[in-house]
Amino acid sequence: MARSIFLSESESQDFKDNVTHRIRNNHSGNKILTLESLSDIPGVGEKVKQSLIDHFGSEAVALKVIHDSRVDLVAAVPGIGSRQAVNLVKGAFEHEFGATSNLLLRSVDIRKIYESSLNIIRDYANTTYAKDKLFLYFPLPPEKTDVILERQKYFADAGEMARGLTAEQREQLRSLLGQVRGLYRRVKPRRIEGRVIITNDDKVFDTLVKEGVDRWCPVYVLSDGESGADYAQGYDLVMLISPLGVYDESIDMLDNVEILGKDWSLEDVLPEKTVSFYARNYRVIDASCQIVEAFDKIPTNDSVATFTSVLDFERLSKVGEILKNIDETGDLTQGIDSELDRYRTAVKVFPTAVAETESWLNEEITSRISKSKVTLGGQQIISILQSADMEGADGNALRNMLPVEIVETFTTSLQEAEDKLVEMLGLTVREADWVTGIFSEEISLPAKMVASQINDLEDKLRRIFAEKQFRLIKKFANELDELKGVVTEAVQTLLEFDLFLAVGLFTTDYKLQTPIISHEYTGVGVQGATNLFLTESHIKGKHGPVEAIDYAIGKTPFQPEGTNGENCALLSGANSGGKTTTIQTLAQIVTMAQSGFPVPAEKAYLPVFEELYFFYKTRGIVSAGAFETTLKQFAEIVISDKSKLALFDEVEAITEPGSAANVIAGLIEILQADPNSATVICSHLAREIEEVTDVPIRIDGIEARGLDENLDLIVDRTPRFGVLARSTPELIVERLSKLAKSPKKEVYIKILENLTKERTK
Repeated sequence: MARSIFLSESESQDFKDNVTHRIRNNHSGNKILTLESLSDIPGVGEKVKQSLIDHFGSEAVALKVIHDSRVDLVAAVPGIGSRQAVNLVKGAFEHEFGATSNLLLRSVDIRKIYESSLNIIRDYANTTYAKDKLFLYFPLPPEKTDVILERQKYFADAGEMARGLTAEQREQLRSLLGQVRGLYRRVKPRRIEGRVIITNDDKVFDTLVKEGVDRWCPVYVLSDGESGADYAQGYDLVMLISPLGVYDESIDMLDNVEILGKDWSLEDVLPEKTVSFYARNYRVIDASCQIVEAFDKIPTNDSVATFTSVLDFERLSKVGEILKNIDETGDLTQGIDSELDRYRTAVKVFPTAVAETESWLNEEITSRISKSKVTLGGQQIISILQSADMEGADGNALRNMLPVEIVETFTTSLQEAEDKLVEMLGLTVREADWVTGIFSEEISLPAKMVASQINDLEDKLRRIFAEKQFRLIKKFANELDELKGVVTEAVQTLLEFDLFLAVGLFTTDYKLQTPIISHEYTGVGVQGATNLFLTESHIKGKHGPVEAIDYAIGKTPFQPEGTNGENCALLSGANSGGKTTTIQTLAQIVTMAQSGFPVPAEKAYLPVFEELYFFYKTRGIVSAGAFETTLKQFAEIVISDKSKLALFDEVEAITEPGSAANVIAGLIEILQADPNSATVICSHLAREIEEVTDVPIRIDGIEARGLDENLDLIVDRTPRFGVLARSTPELIVERLSKLAKSPKKEVYIKILENLTKERTK
């Protein structure tokens, strides 16, 4: 398939030659192009492989596009949608990078937590490119710690930059980035009226057809003995390509021909193709030039410098200036050249101007003669003129028969009509002679117009306009063609910058901090941690500020009172007290930290785990089969010798209450003995589990202290370490009893009395 369907030959070679990522692309992992075939990518069968090759022109180019994480370009391949493009790029990335997103995220629930966290960041991205590429940022294993630390520095710089933006700068960047996308490289041909390309060389003709020039304007090859003038008839601009410099004499008779020799180029005959690339990407390029201008004022640091270092500000400013001369259709705009505008207007109004002038002339002659006071009545003269016109009388003879005043009226009206047409067409004094002869001097009514003269004048105006327009478009096309590489680099840079900005704004709004990672730690310690999902709801105005919490499991620099570096803990507490939110927050912090992102905590300490698990509590009735499946999952965790974080939310729901405590106790005894594990289990059965466990176990508690004036629970969201939380069903029942009316009130009071008795015991 011809390369012209997507990338030019030079662009294709650029893709093949450039086999390493630029610095700003390395934050998703230092990749070297190791894929040898598209078939190496998970999900690429023969059909998809062929579609990619057909679209990009070769397997090498397709591999490079995928290697460069260009999800936007892959999604443009016919038959491949956006989601499949993400999966293909992600699969190739994981293959080259040597790590997969599921390598660490070992349970369905932990994957859902991370995907939901990532989606919050994706909402800050303004381009599809950035939204899609964020999927490549997933938790990494210990052997990729260097990549994690590199990402940390990069995104810390993003946050620093974002914090320094004014509200106006922030909105300006997001608004402009919203108009940026990957450049469309294929140019849609549009028919150019009035141009023809003629050649007397078969090879030139084949080249023109191969490049698709015939889809823009007619292209002809002359056979021996054929006249070039015959093919040129009716065209405003004729391009003759004669590599040997030989052409027939008929061409010399034409004044609208441009002759090209052996050094001709596509830009010489079709500069609109270059201009159309800019026209099709007009808003993208225009917005990119405006963003680049804004870079002068944004805060800078090392990572911001990686963007600015590859932006050619001076040449991009030049692109912006040139674009002011072109509209989104590829036509030249008004106001850039007064002469061009004058001829454009003349061509546009010509039919109307001629028709209106003719109408004015006949009305004027009729009116003036009707008011004439010669011996013959005005109406009689009009009848004579009209009869003469119908009977084909000789104009000169008629001129001799009519009174001098009438002949002068006719002659004066013709001259005024010519002046009027000159004015309507915007012709200069020197060009006024061009309209001479359009109105026949023969005396008749209606006055006669000379069709050949009208056609000649219109052709003349169209040829002058076409020539001036072509010269100017060619000038801009030559300038823009030299700047295409600068523009392509700038757009790709800004797509990457959008991801950088998205993480920066997310960091700022959610008050995130860079966690401290060390292989010396065995667990997780967080201070001032907040839950991303709750913060998101708060930002959307659904509730008040989110209360920050502290928590620690395992050995880290944060060892609050009541802890001693235990690697396993039971988290007890009231319903709606925040047990699930606490371990969910831990899961968010660890998954984000191992992905290289900042985290929602004032301070966070953690190692790089090899496996991460999270299990939400089961809702509804659990079958024997589900219980068996859950136990198998637990067994996999227990027997794994890899470093891991395991978080369980009320796992007692997997079986009947009488057996649940024993099941959990057995799980704890094994996990607690594993120095590579850090485990937190939320449970309402803490007391029962403690009673049947053969080893000491740390129990933390989230307690409700009472009801506030609105009868809402007052809860200390930060757990008390080493303290079993008091059960709070009585507080809930108390709340219901105070809110209810009889007879329900009596029911709640009776339940409350029984709960109080049990508490006393």
